[in-house]
Amino acid sequence: MPAKRPEQWDKEVDVVVVGTGGAAFVSAILAADQGAKVLMLEKTHQVGGTTAFSGGIPWIPMNRYMKEAGVEDSRDAAITFIKRLSLGREPDPKLIEVFVDNGHVMVDYLHENTPLRFVMPEGYSEYYAHLPEALHKGTRSMDPVPFDLNTVGEWAPLVRQNPVFPPLTLAEGGAVGGIDFAKLGERMENNIVTMGRSLIGALLKAALDRDVEIKINTPGKELVLDDEGNVIGIVAENKDGEKIFIGARKGVVLASGGFEWNQELIKTFLKGPITHPMSPPGNEGDGLIMAMEAGAALGNMSEAWFYPTMVDPTFEYEDHVMNQTGGGRSGPNSIIVNKYGKRFVHEGTTYNDMPRATFDFDPVKLEYPNEGPVWMVFDQQLKDSTMIVTMMPGEDAPDWVDQAETLSELAEKIGVDADGLEATVARWNEHCEKGEDPDFHRGTTHFENILGGGGNAEANLGKIEKGPFYAVQVFAGALGTSGGPRINEKGEVMSLRGNVINGLYAAGNAAMSILGPVYPSAGGTIGPGMTMGYIIGKEVGTKDSREI
Repeated sequence: MPAKRPEQWDKEVDVVVVGTGGAAFVSAILAADQGAKVLMLEKTHQVGGTTAFSGGIPWIPMNRYMKEAGVEDSRDAAITFIKRLSLGREPDPKLIEVFVDNGHVMVDYLHENTPLRFVMPEGYSEYYAHLPEALHKGTRSMDPVPFDLNTVGEWAPLVRQNPVFPPLTLAEGGAVGGIDFAKLGERMENNIVTMGRSLIGALLKAALDRDVEIKINTPGKELVLDDEGNVIGIVAENKDGEKIFIGARKGVVLASGGFEWNQELIKTFLKGPITHPMSPPGNEGDGLIMAMEAGAALGNMSEAWFYPTMVDPTFEYEDHVMNQTGGGRSGPNSIIVNKYGKRFVHEGTTYNDMPRATFDFDPVKLEYPNEGPVWMVFDQQLKDSTMIVTMMPGEDAPDWVDQAETLSELAEKIGVDADGLEATVARWNEHCEKGEDPDFHRGTTHFENILGGGGNAEANLGKIEKGPFYAVQVFAGALGTSGGPRINEKGEVMSLRGNVINGLYAAGNAAMSILGPVYPSAGGTIGPGMTMGYIIGKEVGTKDSREI
C-alpha cells in the first residue's frame, strides 16, 4: 500500500526521478532547467539502466541529424508509418502525434544545452524499409558520437556497461571491411565510450552540471500519498535497508524500467513467457507496482520488446548467465524449428516480430507448439562464415553447441522429432534450389539483410547440407517490457477512473508504450522514452510547489 505522510521528511526536493536511464535523465535535466531541485534514485550500484546497457540509439522522426545527412522526412510520413505498424493497437492515438511533434524538439534542446551529440549512422537503414509507408533512404535512428567518460570524474566507473559491446559506434560496428582494432584499443585506453554508454555519459554530465543529486543503491519502494490521493513523495531504501522518506514538492517521475525480471508479473500480464531477459538484472517492475498501489490505470500490458535469445552458459554478467543476441538466424544454411522439427516462422524478421509466432495456440492438441524449446539448426557452412553467440568461425564447437554427423542424430540429441526435422530440411533445401521460400518468405524483408540492402535469395537462402550439423537453443527473451501505468500527453499517470493522479508521472519502460506494440527501428524504445522525459521535465519543473 502507498505510505502516508510522515511526521518529518528525511529529505525534501522539488522532483524525485526514479531510475537513471535515458527517459529518467532527460526528465531530470529538463526539470532542473526550469529551476527545480531534482533527486534521482537508482536501485542498483551503477547508473544508466537498460539505456546504458543498450545500443543507445534513439529513433526520432524529423531529427536534425537526418537533415544534416540530406534525408527528407515529414510529420505525415512518420505518423502514417507508425500507424501502419501499430494496426490500431496503440493505447492512445493522439500520443503518436505527441511523440512525432516533440521528439525532434527534444533532440534540438539536448543538442543546444547538453554535451549529447549524434550522427545518422552511415550505411544503416530502417528495419521495415520494404514497406511502402517506410522511410526508404537513411534512417530516423541516431547514433551517439563517442564520448569522453573522463569528463564525469568519479562517476565514470559507475556508468553501466554491456560486456558484449565494444567502444564502437553503430556504423563502425557494422561497417563493411571489418572492425578498426587500433581505434578500439585507443578508445578503451582513454575511456572513450560509444552507444548506450555514450548516451548516458553525456546525459550524466549534463545532470551533474545542473547539480542534480543522484543516489545509487537506493531503490524507490512506496509512493507517499496525502489524504486526497495526491503523490507528495516516495519512500526509498538505502543500502542498509533503512527507509528514507523523501518529499517531492512538485512531483515524482517513475522511469525505472520494465518488469521483465519479475516472473510473477510476466505470468500475470504477458501473452507468453520471458525466460531470458536481456536487460540488466533489477528491472522487476518497482515503478509499476508503486503506480498500481496508487490506483493507476494500465496500458499495453500484454506487450514487451521481445527478442529471440541465445546463451553461452559460460558467459556471466552480475551473477547471471548473460542472455545474448546470438546470430545466424537470418543467414543462409539455417532454420528455426519447434519440437516437431517443423519451421513455424520467417526466421529473419525483426527481433520484436519473430518471437510473436511462439504465442500460436493449437486448439486440437491444446498446446503452444512453438513456445519452446525451439532450435536454430544449421550446417558447417554457416558455422564457417558467421559468429554465433560467442562461437567464432574456425573454432571448434564448444560443449554448449549440440552437433552430430546426421540430422537424425542431431534431432535425438536435442529432443526433436527426427522424421519431422529431416522432412523440413529436405523441403527447405528444395526451396533454396528454386531461390524462394513459399512457406515463410525468407529473403523478402529488409531487416534480414539490413546492411546489404535488404533480403534476397543469395543472402538469406542456403541449403543445410554440409555436415556436421549443429543446433543452438533459441529462448524467449526481451529487451524489456512495454506496458505500465497509463499516461496522458503530459506524461501524467491516470487513475482507473480516468483522472490525473496529481504529482505522479511515468516514462520509458516504466510507463505504457505510447506507440503500443510498435518497435519501428533501432532505438524504438529509447526515442519515445526520452521524448516523454522531455515533456515531463518541462511540465513538472514548472509546476507550483505544494505544501507537503
